Amino acid sequence: MISLDQATDRLLHHASYRQAFLEGRYQELELKEEDLAALQQLDRSQLVETALSVRRSLLERKHRGSGGIRAAYPITLQAWQQRFDDEDLTLFLDRFMESKAFDSYREIPHAGLGLSLEEACFRFFENQAIGTAAQREQEFLAGMCKALALNPKPAFLVGDPLRRVPAGWFAVSGHQPHSLFAALSGRYVQGALTPFLAELLTSQQRPATIAARHQVADTVLEAAVQRFTALGLLIQGP
Repeated sequence: MISLDQATDRLLHHASYRQAFLEGRYQELELKEEDLAALQQLDRSQLVETALSVRRSLLERKHRGSGGIRAAYPITLQAWQQRFDDEDLTLFLDRFMESKAFDSYREIPHAGLGLSLEEACFRFFENQAIGTAAQREQEFLAGMCKALALNPKPAFLVGDPLRRVPAGWFAVSGHQPHSLFAALSGRYVQGALTPFLAELLTSQQRPATIAARHQVADTVLEAAVQRFTALGLLIQGP
């Protein structure tokens, strides 16, 4: 059995649960009799209208620094539309809002610490294998770092591959060619990285050891360390 609050949330966010209620398939709702009786007092047309408004709001709202789902994932959403012939993204929103990834998202901080909308979308797309892995990752890291540029102390979970540094946050894309995505001192930073620079930012080894493996001259290593230090990235001296 689930609580009345949980049922109400599902009615607004889960299309299949809402349809079961509207069609009178009450045994599928997992409710106590008294809670079911309370839900049966709802205005069904108002419920549908509110659920549609919630769905539209999720897609269209401007979200922190990333601009929302459309702005953060334009290429991945296009890949979804092409695969499912879902021009208005209704199917995407219905499936996303019923996913485990969406359940881990928290719209308001006092609801508990959870994923950002950017990461919830990324996990959903990863699970569905939408678009290419490299493109999904690039859009995710860009969206997260744009959000973190405005919210350096976020009220949501931030995990790998993002790393905390003195000036903010950064991540290096795992797919080649590598790129740097960062939120540093309130600014969004993105740029291409050579394999040497990518390893210099992410490896626990001494910079001199990394430079030797990549056959990089001492002068190049020194310049790279100085540049990353100036940006506020956590880099040791050679």
